Amino acid sequence: MHVHELIAMIEATAPPRWAASWDRSGVQVAAGRKRVGKLAVGLDPAPVLIDQALAWGADFILVHHPLTLKPELPALSNGYHHVLGALLCHDAWLYAAHTSLDVQPRGPVRWLAGELGLNNVSVLEETGRRLGRWFRILGPKERIEQVAQGLEGRPGVEVYALGARALEVVAAPGRDFEVYGAISGAEDDTLRVVSHELDLPVESLGFGFVGEMPESSPWEEFYEVLKRLTGGTPRALAGIVPEKVSRVACCPGSGASLLKRVAKVGAQVYVTGDLKYHDAQAARELGYLVVDVGHFVLEERMMRVFSEELRRKLTHGAVEVAFFPGFDFLSSPS
Repeated sequence: MHVHELIAMIEATAPPRWAASWDRSGVQVAAGRKRVGKLAVGLDPAPVLIDQALAWGADFILVHHPLTLKPELPALSNGYHHVLGALLCHDAWLYAAHTSLDVQPRGPVRWLAGELGLNNVSVLEETGRRLGRWFRILGPKERIEQVAQGLEGRPGVEVYALGARALEVVAAPGRDFEVYGAISGAEDDTLRVVSHELDLPVESLGFGFVGEMPESSPWEEFYEVLKRLTGGTPRALAGIVPEKVSRVACCPGSGASLLKRVAKVGAQVYVTGDLKYHDAQAARELGYLVVDVGHFVLEERMMRVFSEELRRKLTHGAVEVAFFPGFDFLSSPS
């Protein structure tokens, strides 16, 4: 697969234009090679993970956290220097899907919502709105038929024939990549395409999510389920323990900045990481319970889910996908 095709597939789930302004999502290290045969996926571009991926033969490495958030010269012989050297020596790509992935409402960031069976899920802090898109596609009969067949059965895409040489297509928010994929190819110059954004429907993008439990659950039962899903006892519980849990909020990674927002949406439990002393104090004053499962566990599972999604999409391609487990740097020293 051409590297630009793989990047387009990644960015269909995590478009860089939706990343936070301070972030550095996207290509971290470019390589000379243009074909990708092995894709490695992991959480951090840590030296150990990079070395393992390169030893496996990866020519493209996808991670969540950027290599650096600000320009940095490799002036010291440290982990940053090691990673740069290893990637350049192996002519391998490094790509980070960071906040571009975090804000996607239908992306792997919501894996916990799926496991808990949450209903009516919405974002906690909206950072943008994605609109649907309308297309009119004109071209030779054979090419129009090819496009129509390519779009048949695609989720979130409605196709209307306007005669033998024209199609009208309506793509739901976030599904326009399906249309762009169908109209791309060697014969692009035979098609004429007009498109524009629609006022409706609208899909909110943003950090964190909140949703309703399928049925109200006693706290003790909910807590046991949460421990099973997140791999053990949380780092900390802070705030007011509820008798029943009917509404749950979550922000993978560091979610302390959303504490007040959680109170406004009426969640009894907020699952996140990186809780500090004064955050715990605020949670008690706000009247709900914060469950700190750590920065690592929710995002590690998110990237594993992302790797599985990419593996399914690449089943019939020539790209092998492997997930490389990371290391929780806040766990017990080894």
